[in-house]
Amino acid sequence: MKSYVVRITSKGQITIPKELRDQFHMVEGETAVMIPVSEGIMLKHELNPMRRLRGIMRREVDPERASQFIQRVRREWRLEQA
Repeated sequence: MKSYVVRITSKGQITIPKELRDQFHMVEGETAVMIPVSEGIMLKHELNPMRRLRGIMRREVDPERASQFIQRVRREWRLEQA
């Protein structure tokens, strides 16, 4: 695993290396979360609430069953509309 050396400014600020910002899609103005762990500090970029939800149901829903359910509801809706 590659390591990076950063300097802490007098204000306690650090610069996240560009390679890491690009790798983890961190952009200017985005907030980050620092979590103390036994080995030191873990830094994670904070996702907006909608991005946190992305893919959450992928593990819970069978795509084939979901598709069948959607088709059934659409058929029922069409019958009610007629």
